[in-house]
Amino acid sequence: MTMDSKPDVLAADIAARTDSYFNRTRKIVARFGDQHVTYAVFMRRPVISAPKLMVEWLATAAASRGTQIGIDLMYPEGEWAGAGEPLAYITGSLVQLSDLETILLQKIGPASVAALNAYQMCLALPGVAFLAMEARHCAGAEMQDMMAYAASVGSNAAKREGAKGFVGNANDGTAHWFDAPHGFGTMPHSLIGYAGSTLRAAEMFRETFPDEPMTVLADYFGREVTDALAV
Repeated sequence: MTMDSKPDVLAADIAARTDSYFNRTRKIVARFGDQHVTYAVFMRRPVISAPKLMVEWLATAAASRGTQIGIDLMYPEGEWAGAGEPLAYITGSLVQLSDLETILLQKIGPASVAALNAYQMCLALPGVAFLAMEARHCAGAEMQDMMAYAASVGSNAAKREGAKGFVGNANDGTAHWFDAPHGFGTMPHSLIGYAGSTLRAAEMFRETFPDEPMTVLADYFGREVTDALAV
């Protein structure tokens, strides 16, 4: 792919993923006269502001289109915002902004809701260190990255109030959101099934990774007490 083709690829992606009424609005406004407008972006429920992915995507879209998009964040990353309170004001050409609404809302809405969930978890158990294990529950890499980012935002907000929060996550690809060099974790239930016993799975892990911290899942056979004691 050449550099010249990237704006065309982004334009096609936006057109395909945007709700059709926004695409039509852009064409109507372009025909009858552009306007300089300001959008208020808000959620209908309380959230923790997690705007980074939206801001970065809007900057990419603006550069691709050769236009200016102003973003005024009312709640910086990690701050609690009430239902209906604008998280940000977005200003620019209506022609240029009309068809961006669908995707910009995708970038900030789910992340801010998930950030609040993470924040509340951390505050509910302030002495507990959490590990984010979002990847296997996500619908693809984009959602995986968003949920890891959201967990880090909520965690950092809770840490400012004294909670331990999230210490990392389960894979290398999104570990950077937690300032970690790699993902953490030891074994899935499938390894215990393969080993034939909880104890043997622990032994196999220790033989293969002698210097790694080990957490053993003791519930595979439904003998949590005796298997834990055996390990």
